[in-house]
Amino acid sequence: MSIYKRLGVRRLINCFDTYTMIGGHVLSEEARAAMEEADRNFAWLWELEEKAGRRIAELTGAEAAFVTPGAFAALAMGAAACMTGKDPEKMRRLPDTTGMRNEFVLQRCLRDFKYDRSMTIAGGRIVEAGDERSGCTPEQIEAAMGKRTAAIHHMAHGPTAFVSEGCHFVPLEMVVEIGHEHGVPVIVDAAYQCYPPEGFRRFVGMGADLAAYSCKYFGGPNTAGLLLGRRDLVETVALHSFVGQEGRPEDKSYLGVKDGRYHGSVFRGYKLDRSTVVGAVASLESYLKTDHEKTLRKAREKLDRIMDALEGVPGVEMMVLDARTKGVDPLRIALKVTLRGRTAAEVSGMADALLKGDPSIWLEADGNGLIVGITSFRGMILFDDEDEKILLQRLKKTISKG
Repeated sequence: MSIYKRLGVRRLINCFDTYTMIGGHVLSEEARAAMEEADRNFAWLWELEEKAGRRIAELTGAEAAFVTPGAFAALAMGAAACMTGKDPEKMRRLPDTTGMRNEFVLQRCLRDFKYDRSMTIAGGRIVEAGDERSGCTPEQIEAAMGKRTAAIHHMAHGPTAFVSEGCHFVPLEMVVEIGHEHGVPVIVDAAYQCYPPEGFRRFVGMGADLAAYSCKYFGGPNTAGLLLGRRDLVETVALHSFVGQEGRPEDKSYLGVKDGRYHGSVFRGYKLDRSTVVGAVASLESYLKTDHEKTLRKAREKLDRIMDALEGVPGVEMMVLDARTKGVDPLRIALKVTLRGRTAAEVSGMADALLKGDPSIWLEADGNGLIVGITSFRGMILFDDEDEKILLQRLKKTISKG
């Protein structure tokens, strides 16, 4: 009996996307093998983080890198580093930032409230520049800055749902110029900016001081993130981390420990295990070697099989959503199954019925159509051939019952 069945949990067939609430994505084979090996063998976490960061920096061209428990944690720890530097007393005081540089300037039109709150975790305060309708100008960013500015935070995802049409924001190149002119670092949320693979080099190459990525978007653990950037800031992040509480077993002086006092960081609970750290490295190595065109060819074969199976089903019209479709990500492959004569409410009910079944099937309802995702928007295939058979059986049955 599977672990899910023992726990009474329904397995989910993912035809939607890489999503945190379902555990990210399937691990790459290289990441899974590395994680299993690490789980069977102990290592000093400080040394493991240090050497893993060195390898990640080598792969990405950054000065330094650190594996964090997710991209949100990477941003939060990066913000803390910008506020305290390597001052042990300031580290111990967090989240009390009285008297420190503790303000993080960001463009109102680029806010994503779920993620930019990471700037506040260790005691930071968000200062908005511009607004969500008219956008932001360089002058407004400079006007929002002051003697308490710790960093500028930039969302690399582009305009969010909060941005009105025609709203203009200040591009990162100019943000970096402004920040550095004022001696202020720039932190970039680049969580899923990993395709093309040059995305790992793009932001630090543009002068950003720190850039955060989520490992789930390239076949790594859902619980891992990468923070790339300036060596001094990344070293400070290490001191803020759970390993920075104790450091190298043979050399506590590295951490500035005096009289047995450690850097009492608020991030003590942001733990990682051995397997997560090596999984982050292995997944990055694997991703950077991936032949994305080959993966997309396999995905297209899966799409063709699904279309063949649904061909001739009464009331069904099919449309391929891929790079040739306007507005579709170049790595996204999906099938829109439009059901003639059905209302949007009826189709939404079908999607709900598939989601509530066992195994649960998660796909998207769009008007009077169901969208079956084959790959995520980062090009990874979402479900295997066995689940493809289950999907087709259930999809046909649901459409016919309608």
